[in-house]
Amino acid sequence: MKKLFLISLFLLQLSVVFGQNQVENSSSKKIIGTWYADANRNTKWVFTTDGKLYNYDKDIFKVLFRYSISNSCQNNSSDNFEFLTLRDKDGNEFCFKINAINENKNGVLSMINMSSMQPVLFVNAVDTKVAK
Repeated sequence: MKKLFLISLFLLQLSVVFGQNQVENSSSKKIIGTWYADANRNTKWVFTTDGKLYNYDKDIFKVLFRYSISNSCQNNSSDNFEFLTLRDKDGNEFCFKINAINENKNGVLSMINMSSMQPVLFVNAVDTKVAK
């Protein structure tokens, strides 16, 4: 009986961990790389696998952020959406709701800036056209 209980507990923990990692890893993996602001292709964000985001303007480094992707950000939380949280060196936090990351390999990162509720679009190649 004790073995059955331990096996059941292990399987429950495994499914919880696997389910969380599946949500986190899918978007976390998709976002890795260089993204150019659709409105100004001179602005680029470079996401690295170690949770850092490098911001450049005209290939000049501007700001380093730490980033995370989860189902909550600041006062926002949802089981259905993911949020990108950026933190600068001073501890300021910026929150974006992720709409899509390279969906159907279209090369577009679509988000909503939660402080202004404005859409934010990035593309993964300077010459990528965004369908409007």
